[in-house]
Amino acid sequence: MADSKSITVLNLGSQRISGAIFSKTGGDLVLKKYDFVDMAGDPSVDVSRVSQIRIALVELADRLKIKKSSVWYAVSGHTVFTRFVKLPPVKADRVAQIVEFEARQNVPFPINEVVWDYEIVSEGGGETEVVLVAMKSDALDEINAQVISAALSTTGVDVAPLALFNTFRYSYPDVEETSVLIDLGARSTNLVFVDQGKLFTRNILVGGSSITAAIAKEFGVNFAQAEVQKVSRGFVAQGGAVQDHDDPELAALSKVIRNAATNLHTQIMRTITFYRTQNGGSPPKRVFLTGGGAFLPGMVGFMEEKLKLPVEIFNPLRGVQIDRSLNSDAAHADAPFMGELVGLALRTGGGTPSEVELVPTVVANARDAARRMPALLMAAACFWGALYAGVTYFQNTERVIQEELSAMSQKNEALKALSTQISGLEAAQNQWMTSSQQFEQAVSERSWWVRLLTELNTKFDNDLIWLTVVEPIKDGKSITPQLMTQGAAAEAESKDEASTGEPVYSLKIQGLYRKNTEGAEVVYRYARALAKTPWFDIADFEAKLADFVSAESGVEENRYANTFNITLPIKQPLKFKN
Repeated sequence: MADSKSITVLNLGSQRISGAIFSKTGGDLVLKKYDFVDMAGDPSVDVSRVSQIRIALVELADRLKIKKSSVWYAVSGHTVFTRFVKLPPVKADRVAQIVEFEARQNVPFPINEVVWDYEIVSEGGGETEVVLVAMKSDALDEINAQVISAALSTTGVDVAPLALFNTFRYSYPDVEETSVLIDLGARSTNLVFVDQGKLFTRNILVGGSSITAAIAKEFGVNFAQAEVQKVSRGFVAQGGAVQDHDDPELAALSKVIRNAATNLHTQIMRTITFYRTQNGGSPPKRVFLTGGGAFLPGMVGFMEEKLKLPVEIFNPLRGVQIDRSLNSDAAHADAPFMGELVGLALRTGGGTPSEVELVPTVVANARDAARRMPALLMAAACFWGALYAGVTYFQNTERVIQEELSAMSQKNEALKALSTQISGLEAAQNQWMTSSQQFEQAVSERSWWVRLLTELNTKFDNDLIWLTVVEPIKDGKSITPQLMTQGAAAEAESKDEASTGEPVYSLKIQGLYRKNTEGAEVVYRYARALAKTPWFDIADFEAKLADFVSAESGVEENRYANTFNITLPIKQPLKFKN
């Protein structure tokens, strides 16, 4: 594991995974260790690239002994969507809002499916220009998962062209004229324009693999064999009156490489023209080559010939000290491969010209948890403080309650004697209440018949009806004779009640109704009126009308009156006893 004061960085290129360990001494950056791991195969084939990245990272972590370290790493420019956008005049506090709107308009994916960030690259003349960078969230999370699988944790993620920009500004502070860095990668080429502090980048999908593919096609070999030929024997043929190589095979190889490089030059010129016309940039005065393609023999001369500008190899270690444990000459020879690494190391100290950052989901979650941690700790402290205060309060409360309980127990003993006296008085009171209820019932029942007969009388709505019999009925039998009987009959009655349970009382009403135009309807109307009073217990009277009322039809012409009979169950009957 690297020292806690060390700065560990990785560059996840298309064909080479590079890593380095830096430190800072008195504000100066010191390179302590570095290494590279190359991946086989065509970098333009993505199917096997993720698994190869994981294997390369594990190997690199073993070589550098950086397992369990937290790292900054850069992703390739071709994996990231980059767009330079000019904002309308707007107040500073609204820039973020306007940039988010522009991101939604320019990023070719739903904004919730990408990780994105922006950086202001120039201001002035009422215009603000920003660079938008965005990457699919699942693609970034997949790459980050490979970093984690190599026993590493992520501090932050940068974009390779912007890391190169930071390196250039750090290593070449004396360069004032407009310059362009050409990073000749395996799968693509990054162009970084530095124009008096202004930044512009563009990725060209032409790189070292395009040259290798041209060799493979021309000579009928596979990609791996073509790559070996390019690295071991290849060079860029010079134009003009330069004599061809004596070896015809090498001469043919160099011409194939030149043709492929010419395609790259065409794309570079288009980008320079776009930068000047569309972005108002100045024409570059100096060109710096970096990346693996810069090592191809003849590439510097080819670029000088085509671009008509001075071209030199970019040295990112120009402002970096080399640790004494490293071979300084070897480190400077490998410098073109370390441009992104230096830029990443500078990010740890902050204050770099570009601070764009892409944040994987796992890192975003960790940062969110770290932001919440002080609040969680404060909440925990408040909880335990409240718990302690609660325990103390309840302990004091328990002591007070015990003291009060003891005093109440003494009072309770004194009150028990009074309770016994009260219980005796309550028993006597209950006896008197029982007696009084009997008297109250006798007084109430004395007027029971009067009230019932009054109710019968009030329900007459004409003089067509008169009553001849009003008689209480018990269990369907008349009780009038029993009221007049004594002795054995009364005793039999009492035994019958005991054996059959609660008796059912009804009121039997017999009478006559005069001949009229409505006939027996006057009787039924009278019965309905009685059924609605609270004296009788009748449910669904109309359906059971025939059970309660009977009346002669009154059809005989020679009769003055007809009989009727109404029998209604009493709801709260008076108990008739002899």
